[in-house]
Amino acid sequence: GYAEHGAIVHYSATPETNHMLDEENFLLLDMGGHYYQGTTDITRTVMLGTEATDEQKKYYTTVLRGNLALGAAKFHSGITGVNLDVLARQPLWEIGCDFLHGTGHGVGYLLNVHEGPNAIRYVASKQPGGDPALEPGMITSNEPGVYLENKFGIRLENLILCCEAEHTDFGRFLEFETLTLVPFDRRAIDVKGLSDKELGLLNAYHQRVYEEIGPHLTPEERDWLQEECSPIL
Repeated sequence: GYAEHGAIVHYSATPETNHMLDEENFLLLDMGGHYYQGTTDITRTVMLGTEATDEQKKYYTTVLRGNLALGAAKFHSGITGVNLDVLARQPLWEIGCDFLHGTGHGVGYLLNVHEGPNAIRYVASKQPGGDPALEPGMITSNEPGVYLENKFGIRLENLILCCEAEHTDFGRFLEFETLTLVPFDRRAIDVKGLSDKELGLLNAYHQRVYEEIGPHLTPEERDWLQEECSPIL
């Protein structure tokens, strides 16, 4: 959805509601597909035009911080998505915002894009047994967002794979590997709103995007990706 339509979580364009795109607002794109290698689900919010406003940068950067925090989580085995949900929401809560959908859903393989039992949300499932613990091999979405009525919506979604991290004297620890490799829109990022750790996570992610995706592109496409993934200082 573009501009105010992006604030409608699952907007569908109609002849009565659609309008022309211009160069002054966000375009929210939620997409994916089924492949023999797996099912994808990704959302990126891109700025149409050359520069985002201070307000647009503020909210985009806040959502990005939540995405980075959840993607970098390391946690004890036995933890459920309910325990981790706060990582994605805390930056938004700090500025008095929230989003009214789950932070993450399980993803099926050539089946349902939304498929349990794994999920990341702050209200536990009412099904018998509640939410299961996250286990290696589970793929879950990481999709914090913010939606400002009549203005714009922002959602940044990656798929993350639960993996073994390490065993210590305190038990077994797990972490996430981000599977989605698409750059974030640097034009909408307020660098001053990121901590040194967050900036390091962002630059490391972009470096990985370029290293893994670049070899599959044409020279022209690779030049574009290199620019989008260059370190932010």
